[in-house]
Amino acid sequence: MAEIRPNSDIAQVFVGRRREMAELTSALNDALSGQGRLVMLAGEPGIGKTRTAQELGVLAEQRGAQNLWGRCH
Repeated sequence: MAEIRPNSDIAQVFVGRRREMAELTSALNDALSGQGRLVMLAGEPGIGKTRTAQELGVLAEQRGAQNLWGRCH
């Protein structure tokens, strides 16, 4: 019997979060134009905060920004 494995391409698709990404992209645009902003992603565990931040990080890097990550437990 063949082993069934999840399609790894599915994990690469970022779905939803249009409103959040619009707000975060606006903050990124302000930062890149020299205007400081502070944003916070907050909410219950497992709702996609890390993935949303990762997507913003990719966009920031594509636009020439330095992307730094920190973690705490």
